[in-house]
Amino acid sequence: MRDALDARPVRGKAPGDQYDRMLDEELEASGSNELTVMNTHPLDTPAARAELRQLMSWYYSEREIQSVNRMEMAMDADFYDGLQWRAEDKAAVEARGQMALVYNEVAPLCDWLIGTERRTRVDWKVLPRTEDDVQIADIKTKVLKYVSDINRVVFNRSRAFADSVKVGVGWQDDGARDDPTKDVLYSKYEDWRNVIWDSRGSYELDLDDARYLFRWRWVDVDIAVMMFPDRADAVRKAAEDTSFWGDVDPEEEDGWQSPLDAENRSGTLRAYGSGTTIDTERRRVRLIEAQYRIPTKVRVVRDGPHSGAILNDGDQLLADAVAQSGSMIVDRMMMRTHVAVFVEGALLSRGPSIARHNKFSLTPTWCYRFGRTRQPYGVVRRVRDVQMDLNKRASKALFLMNSNQVIMDEGAVEDIEATRDEVGRPDGMIIKKANKAFDIRRDVDAATGQIQMMELGAQSIQRSAGVNNENLGRQTNAVSGAAIERRQIQGSVSTTEPFDNLRFATQVQGEKQLSLTEQFYTDSKVIRLTGAKGTIEWLRINQPEQQADGSVRYLNDITASIADFIVTEADYAGTLRQVMFDSLSKIAERLPPEVALRLLTMAFEFSDLPNKDEIADQIRKMTGDRDPNKEPTPEEQAAMQAQQAQQAEALQYQRETAIAALEEQRAKVREINARAQKLETEAAGGEGIDPALEQALGQVRQQAAQQIEQLSEELRKAQAELTNRTLQIRQDADIKLEVANIERDTKLRVAEIQAASDKRVAVLEARLAAIEERSSAQDARGEKAATAA
Repeated sequence: MRDALDARPVRGKAPGDQYDRMLDEELEASGSNELTVMNTHPLDTPAARAELRQLMSWYYSEREIQSVNRMEMAMDADFYDGLQWRAEDKAAVEARGQMALVYNEVAPLCDWLIGTERRTRVDWKVLPRTEDDVQIADIKTKVLKYVSDINRVVFNRSRAFADSVKVGVGWQDDGARDDPTKDVLYSKYEDWRNVIWDSRGSYELDLDDARYLFRWRWVDVDIAVMMFPDRADAVRKAAEDTSFWGDVDPEEEDGWQSPLDAENRSGTLRAYGSGTTIDTERRRVRLIEAQYRIPTKVRVVRDGPHSGAILNDGDQLLADAVAQSGSMIVDRMMMRTHVAVFVEGALLSRGPSIARHNKFSLTPTWCYRFGRTRQPYGVVRRVRDVQMDLNKRASKALFLMNSNQVIMDEGAVEDIEATRDEVGRPDGMIIKKANKAFDIRRDVDAATGQIQMMELGAQSIQRSAGVNNENLGRQTNAVSGAAIERRQIQGSVSTTEPFDNLRFATQVQGEKQLSLTEQFYTDSKVIRLTGAKGTIEWLRINQPEQQADGSVRYLNDITASIADFIVTEADYAGTLRQVMFDSLSKIAERLPPEVALRLLTMAFEFSDLPNKDEIADQIRKMTGDRDPNKEPTPEEQAAMQAQQAQQAEALQYQRETAIAALEEQRAKVREINARAQKLETEAAGGEGIDPALEQALGQVRQQAAQQIEQLSEELRKAQAELTNRTLQIRQDADIKLEVANIERDTKLRVAEIQAASDKRVAVLEARLAAIEERSSAQDARGEKAATAA
């Protein structure tokens, strides 16, 4: 009789039906409402076995649903590796004396996408939720950088992205472990072959709406027994014998095994020269982990620094923090994530997830998904048929070019087989009988047609994948640099979706890592951070400090509040970033130096130089600007306040100096206008004002007004220039000395402007004095004439 818990699909039956029928038969035969078990383990109760039945039903049902697409994904991976011939086609080609050649156009396309991701990895940071958590958010950013470094997260993410490009999906796993020899948090790459998920109920890319997710491992029996000592009997019962040929799933991989592997699975090996037989049997068992969601009533923190967190029974740290902050706790019914490990016969462990984020530990990175079934596929799937056709056409063209047709009369040669061999030789010699027709033909046109179709196939592969020859660095008909750049940008835009999905996966994984850090980084710790050019920074977190009242306060306590993980940079393709960098650099060449330097700091954001941040910082030091992405330190804030005070004082001095100079010239102009008015009044008191005198006085008044306007404009320009110099004082400079130099230059510049203005006013005064002398002379002559009369 089959095992009652064997829920493997049977043709014509839904997954789980066979299990239900056998379980009912066993219950009826036992005459009891409960299963008879060897011991009364909590995981052998009817409720636990019913849960196991549900998990196995989901597991085998999902494997059956995804089986066809998973086979296609395995074929996609083989095509990238160059395994592109079916066995029967390869045998037919080799039977006619040819090699099954592979012109792999798929691998360079995938390699371009994979290489682009590794050259343009995104950056991220942690943002606070409240104004009081700004400093601790910066500390959490550094802690996550440390976690990323020790777990090689960027390399694991690149491996997952490579899987998504090839087969459609890649996986990363993040969680906590109880291993004193390693860090409490781990982040690992997971092979797509070991994971299935709820493909029918999940629409979201982060699987937040998925009901379940499964993954499995083949583990040696002794290791599995050590992992689950209280379930040792269940582990041994489920153990299977296998050889040392790798972790092979017999239900999925039988179709991919070579005959040689199957023949060598004897389980014994004779040691050469020793006359003894070595047992190579390796007893292993497949452990299946289920992460699934079930409706559960949970306690949720409603407000405070941990708002939204789920309060687990074993999370004493969160309970203490909530009690200290006085936050409100409410009961809510929600889909709670649970984790179970089982073999195909018994549960080994089960319970709610210990993570506060209430998400699956595995994070998917998608490439493309079918709109109808939501099954994943990669770049290879779109061009696989064309790639297969290309290989066959290449073999066909090679066969046609190396094949000859012979048309001859019967009896034209003595030995047909010998003639056949000679026709195939480049130096063959054939003796035919007289008066017998003998003609050798070579179908070169057919071979040319096959080659042309090969070229069309290669172009079709590039168009379908969105990666053109310009992206791959190949020579094309694009001659100018602008044309090449435009085609490269077009290719980058066509491949946006995989990179956007990677950005989303980075965001989701970062949120999980941040939550795990806030939950499990509870001990005092000194973290080493490696900065630019190998500089080392030491960061202390969760450091206890004794207060005056005897209480203990923790410095840099990263568990005291919840923050947000944000991806800060868009993952532009390398060619697009280079184009933007070149464009900004060209604009900077046409601007004044002080403006160009500021624009260059923006241009370096799109540069791929290894030390671009350090270069941008040096430019900011030259311009006196600070990095807007960094919070100022208390010392920088004090320096900025002092600088602003000195600048305000210098600006006030400049304004007062300019106003004093302007008022002095205005007084002189008012005096000139008063003298001119007096002359007009005196002239009008007699027989009338002389027109020439009136015109001269009008010109003097007009030039005096123009002089005030000219002086005001010169002072304004001088003040603007000196103000710009004042605002450009760098924080690292001697502010008092710079201000003194600017004030000295202010005096000199205003004195120069005032001296020039004095000269022009003196000219006006001289003209007015001449007019006064002429007017006095005319008055004197008039008086003499009157006396004589």
